[in-house]
Amino acid sequence: MIAAIVLAAGTSSRYGKNKLLLPFAGTSVLRTTITHILAAAPDETIIVTGHEAERITAEVSDMPVRTVHNPAYREADMISSIQTGLRALEPTNAQAALIALGDMPLLPSEIVSKLMRMYRLGCGEIIAPRFGDQRGHPVLIARRLWAEALAIPPRTPLRVLLAAHMNTVALLQVTTDRILRDVDTPALYKEALEVKQVESDRK
Repeated sequence: MIAAIVLAAGTSSRYGKNKLLLPFAGTSVLRTTITHILAAAPDETIIVTGHEAERITAEVSDMPVRTVHNPAYREADMISSIQTGLRALEPTNAQAALIALGDMPLLPSEIVSKLMRMYRLGCGEIIAPRFGDQRGHPVLIARRLWAEALAIPPRTPLRVLLAAHMNTVALLQVTTDRILRDVDTPALYKEALEVKQVESDRK
């Protein structure tokens, strides 16, 4: 069983308004991202809320996901939302968690599927995509490492866990930079819209 954790708690401080609720492909940035993840068929999908939790919850209310709230989203950072998601999964039978950012509407579902397949084939306990020499998202972490992830101090990036377990990290080399593309700023959002428009024009 592999569960997905989609991080949707941030304040979008670099954008100036909630980037997850921006329009994208006839819906929103968040719903588009979640749709791509659901297409890879994780056994469960958890959405971690924080900033504007009611709006985020309403946005995904008709999707097959479960929302959990990170009450420390303002004072803490991304690691606290990852830990909130992992705690929600601890009582379940999930053997791995695929941690994804909610603001990556260009993320190909095929890459998500390949990461999950690599884990099921025993390629590693941490699986992540890489474009060129840059590691991207999402990142899959086996249950055996969750306790260490839960012990990471506030404001410490998840990459410390990867650095401590490099011998069990498997990287999926991909040919697209979409594993690096988020919509943190208005400029990045505009770029994502342009990419999507070009994609639609080709169909």
